[in-house]
Amino acid sequence: MLAEFDFQPLLLVMLAAFIVPIIVSRSKKVAIPIVVGEIIAGMLLGPSGLGWVEIDGEVIRFLRDFGLAYLMFIAGMEIDFNMISKIAKDSAKKEDEGLLQNPVFIGPLSFVFTLILSALLSLALLKTGFIKSGWMMMALILSTTSLGVVLPVLKEKKLNNTSFGQTILLTALLADFITMFLISIYATYYEKNSLSIEMMLVFILFIAFAFLHRTGLILGRIPWINKLVDELSHATAQIKLRASLALMVGFIVLAGILNSEMILGAFIAGIIVSLLTTDQDRRVEKDLEAFGFSFFIPIFFVLVGVGFNLNELLKSPGAMLLVPVLLAVALMVKFLPTMIFKFAFSWRETIAAGSLLSARLSLIIAASLIAYRLDIIEEATNSAIILVAVITVTASPLLFSFLMRNETEQEDIEEVGNLALKKLFKALDNFNVDYTTKELKAMFTHFDKDGEGTIDIDEFVAVLEGEHSFEDLEPL
Repeated sequence: MLAEFDFQPLLLVMLAAFIVPIIVSRSKKVAIPIVVGEIIAGMLLGPSGLGWVEIDGEVIRFLRDFGLAYLMFIAGMEIDFNMISKIAKDSAKKEDEGLLQNPVFIGPLSFVFTLILSALLSLALLKTGFIKSGWMMMALILSTTSLGVVLPVLKEKKLNNTSFGQTILLTALLADFITMFLISIYATYYEKNSLSIEMMLVFILFIAFAFLHRTGLILGRIPWINKLVDELSHATAQIKLRASLALMVGFIVLAGILNSEMILGAFIAGIIVSLLTTDQDRRVEKDLEAFGFSFFIPIFFVLVGVGFNLNELLKSPGAMLLVPVLLAVALMVKFLPTMIFKFAFSWRETIAAGSLLSARLSLIIAASLIAYRLDIIEEATNSAIILVAVITVTASPLLFSFLMRNETEQEDIEEVGNLALKKLFKALDNFNVDYTTKELKAMFTHFDKDGEGTIDIDEFVAVLEGEHSFEDLEPL
């Protein structure tokens, strides 16, 4: 007889996942990320709040762990190597720019500085007693960036195709990919407690990655396979989605066999899907995201909140002090390395870049959970890291938007102004009248009513409306 599963905790979690976006969308003054709302909802439902949901039982743990794997799968799909290639090609065309104006140079250099500074500051935390062990793991945790936050913010501000946006994007891409790999390697090393030949087995994942990528490209050129896939991509078959999910689970299993972290397997599977997905097939990625963000991923974030032990954090003065210290360090390891952006951009853009790259979310939470599971960090430290993630992912995009607001507004004004100027010249052409330089100077002097040497827009409109009839202005 099958063991009965109590669906009530899952129902509460799903209700929280349903209600949170509605509540967050009503918040007009402060743009709170939905995932932050989900974590807070989990805190209210869990032992830190009402105590209605606990992380016990195989099913709840499975949903949490698979949600984490799916989140890393989506993160892998966000690593767009075509975009990296485009950034590199665009940079190569600008031969007049020096290295310190080149996104392909600035982005990686900034991340290298981030890694070094994270290691130094994590070692300082160890020496001063703020953390007990695993300073290298802490360095990797602090080096993370949330690409899932960076990319939408840049798109919203229409900066993703600019040199400034591409530099930020490349830095975030490297932070996601390299820290994910290093965290998995470090976790494997920590479990083995030594360097061993078995650790090299993790590279089999990358061999499998290269093989499947190449095989996918070859099969994609065979007409009858393309036809079959297209026929089975609709209605009940959804063969592309099934293949993507099978690939993810396959790499999770392979990662387990190789004694590596499952999140690395899921992450690599996501990259493969991204590389094999053509522009016209982006619907597959959207469907995978819709599937994940409607079920597994919200469950994961709510359960992260459930696992957040506020009581343990409050009982530990050291952990409470660790929160502002970690927050300060998390900001320093992003703001200081991005100072090299100043060679190519303004101070305002440089500070804005540091603020956006300071946003952490999925990867830092995943890394912290791994470190806690391996007893590298304590429960109070894990809670402090989650709290820092919530603060940075909420505040960083707001600061970036504030700093770049004038920039985007000015660009909009210039764009509208250029269109209006073209309309004005087109209207003047309708009059078929030639103007001399003297006449133009006299005309603009006529507009300058207060004699300050500049034309105020109100003065200009007043002259037009006050001295000309509607018929005179109709061509305009």
